[in-house]
Amino acid sequence: MAERTTPVAALLRPLTQKITWSVLAVFVLVAAAAPLLAPYDPAAQDLRNTLMPPGPGHLLGTDEFGRDQLSRLFHAVRSSLLISLATTAAVAAAGIPLGLLAGYARGFANVVIARAIDVGLALPSLVLALGLIAALGAGMRSTVIALAVGYTPYLARVVRGVVLRVRQEEYVESARVSNVPPWRIAVRHVVPNTLGVTSVQLTLIFAFAVIGEAGLSFVGLGVQPPTASLGNLLADGSAHSLDLPILTVAPGLVIAVLVITLLFAGDGVRDALDPRRRR
Repeated sequence: MAERTTPVAALLRPLTQKITWSVLAVFVLVAAAAPLLAPYDPAAQDLRNTLMPPGPGHLLGTDEFGRDQLSRLFHAVRSSLLISLATTAAVAAAGIPLGLLAGYARGFANVVIARAIDVGLALPSLVLALGLIAALGAGMRSTVIALAVGYTPYLARVVRGVVLRVRQEEYVESARVSNVPPWRIAVRHVVPNTLGVTSVQLTLIFAFAVIGEAGLSFVGLGVQPPTASLGNLLADGSAHSLDLPILTVAPGLVIAVLVITLLFAGDGVRDALDPRRRR
C-alpha cells in the first residue's frame, strides 16, 4: 500500500518548494523586523549626501533627498506585504462566501450573484481600483479597498465554478436526498473540495496585489510619501534610471522575486492539497 503523506510534508518535499518557502520566510522576516534591520530612519533626509552611489555607509546608495535606500527598501517590503495581505484577506472574506452562495444556492440568489460577478469581471481590476481611489482618496486604506473590490469577482467566480461541479456529485445528491441540512452538506462536502483551487487563487491574488499596489503607488495613488512602498521607490528612482540605476533596479528586482516566489508557492499548495498527489 502506498504511503500517504500530510499536506505539509508534501508541500515541502520538492527542492523548489523548500527554496520557495525559504525565500518567502526571508520576505516575512524583513517585513516584520524592518525597524530593527534598517540602518537609518527611512524618512530621515541628508541633503549633503544626495544621490550617493552604493558604498560602505549606504549599501544601496541614497535618493535625491539623501535618504538611505536600503532602509527605505526594508520598509517598502513591509508596506507592500501588509497591503497585499490585507487585500487578500478582504478578498477571501468576501469572495469565498459569495462564490459558495452563488454556486450552491438555486434560483434568484444564484442569478443575482452570478450577474454581479460578471459585471465585476467585465471591468479591469486596476481601472476599477483607479476609479475607487479617485472617489475615496489616495492612501493605504483606499488602496486595500480598491484592490479588494477589483479582485473579489475573480475569486468568487472560481469558487462558484467548483461548487457548481461538486454539488452534482453523487455523494452530495445522496446527502440531499437523505435530508441532510444544506449547511452541513456545504461544510462537510462542498467547502473541503474548494480548498485547493481557492488557496491557489489566493496566492495569485496576493501576487497581483503586490503588482497592483506597486502600480498605484507608482502613479501617486497608493502609499503616500514619506511612507515607503515598492511602487513609490520605483517612481522616485525612475528620474535617475540612467545616472543611478540602483534606485529602480533594487525595488524592481524585489517585486519580480516576490511575485515569482508567490506563483511557485501557489503551485506547491495546489499539489499538496490534491489527494491524488499525496499518495
